[in-house]
Amino acid sequence: MSDNDTPWTLLASRVVRVVLARQDTGYTQLLDSLTLLGVKETERSLASRVSRGRIKAGVFLQIMAATDARVPERWRTAMTLPGTWDDRVKGIVMAELARHPLVSMEDAAQRMIRIGAELSEKTLTAHLIEGTLSLPELLQFLVVMASDSLEYYIDYHVLVAAAQTYSTCALN
Repeated sequence: MSDNDTPWTLLASRVVRVVLARQDTGYTQLLDSLTLLGVKETERSLASRVSRGRIKAGVFLQIMAATDARVPERWRTAMTLPGTWDDRVKGIVMAELARHPLVSMEDAAQRMIRIGAELSEKTLTAHLIEGTLSLPELLQFLVVMASDSLEYYIDYHVLVAAAQTYSTCALN
């Protein structure tokens, strides 16, 4: 694990690789499909960002759409929203928050910080509101919202274990 790797970036990389594997899609085929969606990307750049787990949640949604991957039921309406991919991420945030009406975006951001989010509460709240989350942040958000939406691609208990690992390390 390099200095830039965190449990969250490693899990983000794993989730994308699982989506690609389940859809039997390689990077060349993925890039062809992404191009049809209007996404301009190079194979090397995308492969590098995926291997480091440093991709935006919007790019993850593009990958899911481009590969015709199974979309979590709770996310289906958000995935069809007009606008940008960030608008769709925002729709997913809203769908997940709707399950917990007493949890505000600020509450979610505070919880995310406790399990390893690297940004300030103000910045995380802005990312939640605007839909500009990274995939690691989206995974953290799903954990603090007790969501199993990505269970087809990663076991929820693995996400919880990452949160617990960070919380334990932060206390020491």
